[in-house]
Amino acid sequence: MSKTLIFALFFAIGLFATQSLSSQTTQASIAGKILDSENKTQPGATVAVRNESTGFTTSTITNSQGEFTFKELPLGGPYTITVTFSGLGTQKRTGYRLNQGDAVRVEIPMQIEASDLAVVEVVGSGLKNKIENIGAATAISARTMTQLPVNGRNFANLMDLSPLTRGGTISGQLGSSTNYTIDGMNAKNPTSAGATTSRSGAPYSISIEAVREFKVVTNQYDVTYGRAGGGTVSAVTKSGTNNFSGSVFGYGRANELASSYDIRGNKRDNNYSTYQYGFSLGGPIIKDKLHFFIAWDHQLDNRSLVIADVRSPADENRFNVTRATLENFVSIARSKYGVSAKPQFGSFDKQRGSDAAFVRLDWQINSKNLLTIRNNFTNDKNKLGLTDNTSINLYESTGDDYNTDNSFLATLRTSINPKLTNELKVQHLYTYQSSEPGDDLPDANIPRAIVENVPSVIDGVTRTTNIQLGGHRFAQEDFDNHVVQIVNNLYYNTDKIKYTFGVDAMYTRSHSKYGSEVNGRFHYNGLTAFQNNQPYRYYREVPLLDDPSVVGKIFNFGAYAQLQTNLAPGLNLT
Repeated sequence: MSKTLIFALFFAIGLFATQSLSSQTTQASIAGKILDSENKTQPGATVAVRNESTGFTTSTITNSQGEFTFKELPLGGPYTITVTFSGLGTQKRTGYRLNQGDAVRVEIPMQIEASDLAVVEVVGSGLKNKIENIGAATAISARTMTQLPVNGRNFANLMDLSPLTRGGTISGQLGSSTNYTIDGMNAKNPTSAGATTSRSGAPYSISIEAVREFKVVTNQYDVTYGRAGGGTVSAVTKSGTNNFSGSVFGYGRANELASSYDIRGNKRDNNYSTYQYGFSLGGPIIKDKLHFFIAWDHQLDNRSLVIADVRSPADENRFNVTRATLENFVSIARSKYGVSAKPQFGSFDKQRGSDAAFVRLDWQINSKNLLTIRNNFTNDKNKLGLTDNTSINLYESTGDDYNTDNSFLATLRTSINPKLTNELKVQHLYTYQSSEPGDDLPDANIPRAIVENVPSVIDGVTRTTNIQLGGHRFAQEDFDNHVVQIVNNLYYNTDKIKYTFGVDAMYTRSHSKYGSEVNGRFHYNGLTAFQNNQPYRYYREVPLLDDPSVVGKIFNFGAYAQLQTNLAPGLNLT
């Protein structure tokens, strides 16, 4: 088949076909060779693979070299390989399990039976999978994930298991260059360029209870990994099987189990507990046909908000301010500027609630088509989660942070014929982030004031610091994004070369309302100027339009191709 015909066929199928495609980019495959009784290759044999836990089944025919390949198989197992050929017995190999990136290779000999065609079954669970990665990667399997103590149960923290990552960056590249994918599709937030929207660090973008496997690819060469400048963080979600299974979990860092004193030796008056709990459940709706998996994860964080909690001489040295100075400052702020009677410094109760809900359906439509639909929803309410950038910010300057993300993905895997397998994925990703003033301030926010060089005499020496009152500088901003992504990968296997052709189209609509300092910022030099309302500078960003929000529309399109072949034993070309 000429290259022109290959590309024509790819675009025709990728853009217009409605038949089967792969459930996600699992990078998992089963390939091998069928031999006859004389140890020669056996073309034309029928090879079928079946996932015994879900009933997923697909089949192909060996090529002229007696070889077969199954690409982008659903993860899990055990898989059974069944080989049949007219005039020969049936051979079975069982016990194979697939993890992300696994490439299982088998050689199966066929034998002629004189009287009857017997079924020969061999258990392959003791065989090691050959794992192929085009580039360097660190893989974390499902079993490892259940054994590792992950702080906060945030799957992205598993990046630290790769020796080439640090603080969300890969191989020293910018953090924004890291690509995040879930089930092979974009999970990167357009606003933050990370895995979550939150300005205040949302605890997770998906429940770790819904993550089956995790991989950090540090230098990638496989075109199906998509966009990345530094590397890729790839997660694959769990699916249901023919057996009902689930979990109920709870984790806690109870306030009662901690010391009643903080690290400075001061008596603690506020709650410092964090609890996380939830459940998961998966199983069959129709055995061997339709399966479900659901998970819910809730985190309740009660750790306190601490603002210049000065109680000892050591605290005075750390904050460069005495408690008497703070009390005098707040007294002026109340009498001259209308600050509320609530305490404005010290330790404050604070509660943050975060939820993650996940649902997935896998439908084996027929022997050629597997349809997967999944939805991932997260919601994070972080009141008093935004602190400003002055040395000391009074309580009223603390803002609230609200975040909602939702990802809907539909994937279709189709085995078109023994040489062609197609995978179509369509995703809609929605992200929303809103920064708002605290309860003490109006929704429209107010200007902030920064008093510089506030003096305190500490150990006989005059120290100074800067203190802020008023609104948070960006507590009137909000961002929402709609990202629609369509990816189609066509896998074409010839007798000698394995081709991958693909397109990746992404449309992003971003609605952004930036407004840092739109309410204004007053600067005072010292307490006397503050008391007399004599600012030496005023700064404000003034919107030129009644509606300062911006709508951005971004189109990204990529087409790619890849070939893999074996030049000699132990020598592969990509």
